[in-house]
Amino acid sequence: MRELPALHLPLLAEALQGFLAEELAASGLTGYVVGLSGGIDSAVAAALAVRAVGASRVIAMALPGPSSDPRSLADAHLVAESLGMALEVRDLSQPARQLAELLGCGEDRLRFGNLLARLRMVALFDRARTLPALVLGTSNKSEILLGYSTLFGDSAASVQPLGDLWKTQVFALASYLELPEEVTTKPPTADLWPGQTDAGELGFDYRDADPILWAHHEAGLDAARLVAAGFDPVLVDHVLALYRRNRFKWRPTVVARVSASAINIDRILPRNPER
Repeated sequence: MRELPALHLPLLAEALQGFLAEELAASGLTGYVVGLSGGIDSAVAAALAVRAVGASRVIAMALPGPSSDPRSLADAHLVAESLGMALEVRDLSQPARQLAELLGCGEDRLRFGNLLARLRMVALFDRARTLPALVLGTSNKSEILLGYSTLFGDSAASVQPLGDLWKTQVFALASYLELPEEVTTKPPTADLWPGQTDAGELGFDYRDADPILWAHHEAGLDAARLVAAGFDPVLVDHVLALYRRNRFKWRPTVVARVSASAINIDRILPRNPER
């Protein structure tokens, strides 16, 4: 209970690579565009895409903002080099500052972080349109369930290969894919302001939260049963509060149903018409 079920990493990698190859073929587009942040999630997503369709069909972009850590860009270069990809760098500092000034959100760290996340996705989709290509998502299941994502920012990608993987499983997959240690061992961060880390914002580490999330979301244990199973009650309350509070982020753009066939409620339309 205190650990997630074991993974067969070679089979997992093969399944995700097959997913990416199939989604690209079904789309009829030329490849993928991915934002390389220098973090573990984008590195794993990029590595899977390169294995699936080849480095020549995966465009990597680094999109630093006004307060991005220079080491993040250095790590993005390191990942791109290890995967045989060129890295396009587009510094979003000036447009981010200008838009923040226009909207009056420059002094609000959370609003500015959301603005930068959405601006990065604007840049990725614009680059994808020039090819044309799909935008490769980098969000994992832990982030999604905890609401640690920005609607129409990092959550707006065309496909999310890591969306059903817990963060701790992403760590394991990164090790299997032999990604640079500088990237796989550093604390997870969205790199939105100096010193920002996921654990600092959330108030806990993914390795502590993931077993609670798994036991609640997958095994159906409520708070009382989680505490009875030995989990810290304060941590359980904190994790489940975020889980409940952020459910509205799990399925963006919910359509109000007034017919018998509402899109995204009654009919999940496949991208591939032959299915």
